[in-house]
Parts: sequence; C-alpha cells; structure tokens
Amino acid sequence: MKISMGRQHSAFGESQWRKFSRWVGLSPGSGLSTAALLIAFTFTCSGSSAARDIRGTKGQKAEIPFQLYNGNLIIVKATIGTVKNVNMILDTGTSPSAISQELADRLKLRGKTESLQTLNGTIQTQSLILPGIQIGPLAAETIRVVVQDLSFMARSLGISLGGIAGLDILSSGSFTIDYRRKQIVFGPIATSEKTVRFETQVPYLTVKTVIEGQAVRLMVDSGTWGLLVYRNRLQTTQQQVHFDSKVSISSPGGMTHVRWLRAGVLLGKDNLGARNVAIADIDSDPQNDFDGLLGFAKMGFRRVSFDFENGLFGWD
Repeated sequence: MKISMGRQHSAFGESQWRKFSRWVGLSPGSGLSTAALLIAFTFTCSGSSAARDIRGTKGQKAEIPFQLYNGNLIIVKATIGTVKNVNMILDTGTSPSAISQELADRLKLRGKTESLQTLNGTIQTQSLILPGIQIGPLAAETIRVVVQDLSFMARSLGISLGGIAGLDILSSGSFTIDYRRKQIVFGPIATSEKTVRFETQVPYLTVKTVIEGQAVRLMVDSGTWGLLVYRNRLQTTQQQVHFDSKVSISSPGGMTHVRWLRAGVLLGKDNLGARNVAIADIDSDPQNDFDGLLGFAKMGFRRVSFDFENGLFGWD
C-alpha cells in the first residue's frame, strides 16, 4: 500500500519517508481462499531523484480488460521495457509500483538497496529505474520502482506475475473499475450521487467512513477484499467481536490474528448496512493517518471510480 502519490509524482530522495504496502495473505482455512490483504509499512529511501514522465488519456476515454483472481485481485496486461503481455496486479493501495525479481533479472536491471521498515522490524529491498511501462493508455518512462519477490503470490494464483502497478502510475488520470464488465475505463468520470471526497491523495488515497457510529479514515485499496481496521483505531467490546483462530495475517514481520466485527457502515451519505469488518490484531503505526483499509470485492460494488480531477471516490 504508499509512496508517490495522488496526482503528484515526487521522486525518491532526500531520505524522505514514504508509505509502502506489502502483499500479505490470509492463512488457509480463513474461508477467503488465498485472498490478499495489504498492511501498511514505512519505506525509507535515499539517493538521487529519478526523472519521471507519465502520460494518461488527457480527456479521452479508453478501456482495457482485466481478469479477477480470488475475487479481489485485478490482473491487467502490461508492457515493461521490451517485454510484452506481462501480468500485473493493479493496486491503488501500493506506491511505488513494483516489479518481480524474475523480470528485473530478465531486463538485466540493477538498482540499489533500500530499507523497508515493517511493523516488526527493518528488512532490505532493492529499488531501480524502470526504462518504461505501459498499461493501456498509461505510459511511464524512467520511473523508480521496487523489486519484490512475487513468487509465492504467482504460485497461489497459478499465473506468472511481473509486478504491481501502483498509485504512482494510476493517479496520472481518472479511471473506473467496472467489475461487471471486467474493464478498466480510463478518462473523465460521470457525475454520481454515491461519492465521497478524498481526505488525502498524497501519499495515499483515504476517505472518511463511519463504522459502528465511529468515524474512521480508510485507505482506498483495490487490492484488499473488504473492510479492515487496526485494533487501536476502533473501540469495540469483547461481546461485539468474534475471534477465529483459523484466520491469520502473515507479513515479513511475522504472523498476527484477525477478529471479526459485524457493524453498520456509512460511506459518504450512503448507508451500506451491516458489514463484516476485520479487526487486525496489531496496532497501526502512530505516524499513519489512516485507521484501516477499504477494499471492494466483498462490498458488493459493481463499479468504483477514482476522479482525481475533482478529488472524489465513487461507487455503485
């Protein structure tokens, strides 16, 4: 889930703190198959800035198809460098974008080691300059990405994975995810009654939500299956939550359990009714100004839109 951001594309450098998200999975037996969750980490980076050229649709509409895996992971085709038809996860909860170690080796790309501060400690990762990437009408040149080991996710999905297209690329223009037609529609967003304003667009997208009468700020995350809130960001009683020992979240920092809450949810002016909310059995970093994650797959949304020109998130 976040670094370079909203509609601004700041380069790495100056030891700036960014938000970064790693894929983590629910353990088998959760009833959610291998559905992925995203847990926020902090990415510390240094070094010289990278030139960046991201081109979008500039007012024209264009569509590309996608495939949906595990009910929540959006897979699109991309051209990365000289390699065509690369499977990439489209994820509004990730920034910077990432490529697999296998693809980096194939392109003979070498970068530098950076520190990734997880909730449970620091690990090392590699960042590098990607010569080019194109996803439908979106094209980026000389963009800095990180290298991730996506082999476990690829094996779980049964496909090859070349990377994760994050917010640093996607926020260059408005787009709609149409789950019924399985199409990504790039271009201007039609007016809708069901919208809520982004509270932040940099370094990540957040919206205000009311869960069980409590106002929370959630990261808008296409890679997450539904609602997840950190335990220190929502007041609950033991009677309200259900603990399932078969459900856990794994991350580079270790394993943690999930509790469940059935609660009323209000998004903007839309009463979504009672929904299942996952309570992650970890405390969010105090530096994070979001309280959890808002995914789409289990919310019953047919379409979701990201209107960066007007700063609105929409759904129906």
